[in-house]
Amino acid sequence: MEKRFNIEEIMNSLDGIQRAEAQPFLFTRIMGRMVKEEKTADQVIYRLITRPALALAIGCFFIGLNTYFIVDRLQNNNAADTNQPLAAEYVQHDVNPYEPNELP
Repeated sequence: MEKRFNIEEIMNSLDGIQRAEAQPFLFTRIMGRMVKEEKTADQVIYRLITRPALALAIGCFFIGLNTYFIVDRLQNNNAADTNQPLAAEYVQHDVNPYEPNELP
């Protein structure tokens, strides 16, 4: 049971058409979703790392850490030099290491 429309009925069906209107703030909501989707984990990390304040703080941290280790090593070397007895105190002058030790 096909219903056939004539051309005039089809053309008259378009008489009451009006322009479609979007809901209020539709564009704002669409743009908000697009911006929200742009922020992936990689982008967030990249933005965080490239901030000058964070880069300066990390640089200062590593410079301070290196300074601490250098000063600590210098202090340990100085303390080790003053507290260690000389190796000459342990040397026995009358013993030849290449001859067997014989007791008299």
